[in-house]
Amino acid sequence: MTGNFSSFKMSSLNSNGLIGVLPYELTALRFIQILHLPHNCIIGTIPPELGQLRHLLSLELHGNGLSGEMPRAIYDLENLQALNLADQYGGDRECTKTDGRVVDINYRMGGLGVRYEENVGLTGTLGPEIGAWRSMKGLYLFKNSFEGVIPESIGNLRYLRFLRLNDNFIGGSLPNAITKLRNLRDLRLADNFLVSSLPSDLGLMTDLRILTLNGNSIFGEIPDGLYNLKKLSELRLDDTLMREAPWLAVRNEGINGSISTLIGGLQDLEHLYLNNNPISGTIPTELGLCKKLKTLRVHRTYIEGEMPDNICPLRDKNLSSVYSDCRPYNGTAVPFIKCSCCTDCCDHSTGVCIADD
Repeated sequence: MTGNFSSFKMSSLNSNGLIGVLPYELTALRFIQILHLPHNCIIGTIPPELGQLRHLLSLELHGNGLSGEMPRAIYDLENLQALNLADQYGGDRECTKTDGRVVDINYRMGGLGVRYEENVGLTGTLGPEIGAWRSMKGLYLFKNSFEGVIPESIGNLRYLRFLRLNDNFIGGSLPNAITKLRNLRDLRLADNFLVSSLPSDLGLMTDLRILTLNGNSIFGEIPDGLYNLKKLSELRLDDTLMREAPWLAVRNEGINGSISTLIGGLQDLEHLYLNNNPISGTIPTELGLCKKLKTLRVHRTYIEGEMPDNICPLRDKNLSSVYSDCRPYNGTAVPFIKCSCCTDCCDHSTGVCIADD
């Protein structure tokens, strides 16, 4: 590409049925600021030459069939405000080439090479260079195969609003630096291999709306600071037992302690998942102050007592799904919770839930 093409500042080809690899010749677009090619059948690897597009503000390649290691040269794009490389495998996306061959993004190179070499998406680790993205507002890397840990330099991204790293193989603990992201609204780290407690300074992230940590090995009590997140609409701390035995509820793993009465201050809360944890105590009546509540999951826990009277009337408003251990324990013993308004009653011992609505 030569001539006037070099002055292009934007290219957006969403769901255009594009097939093939990303050409390194894209670097001829020296002044491009927006490069959006999502939901196509782009296969192969990301060329490291993309790191030369220093004016790039937004790079969106999600919903394709890319594979291989994310090139370190991507960190050279220091002006990036949005990077979306998510969702590079799975689904049923197929494209047909002009010669009739089918490109299936579930396989590396679309299945045009070795048909049964499964595509696992982008790989590699998140390096400390991530701190160079100081203008970043949206970072989407979910549904890939990234490993390693979340680097402390993540705290440098002070303008970040959306961080979605769910459905990868990221391990280690939650870095304390993540609580420096005071503008963050959406933090999704579900279904990784994190082994961590919740940061004590979590309450400083007062703009947070969505927090999902389910499907990791999270342990310890819910810090009181979490109840300072007044804008929180979705909280998922379910299935946080050790990954080696995800259905075995034991008291020294997973979220323990109890639900604080401070939960009544989360007036925007819509979805609360605490199931499959050794959390105990009772359900505080203050939860009934969360009038927008739509989903409540507290089954497979050690929570006992009765469902508070002021929660059941929420079924006439927004609350459409309530799971608790209100079936007889082991089929014979007294249920953990007495609940007259649960949509599904579960047996804590077996995990079997039956609709009771």
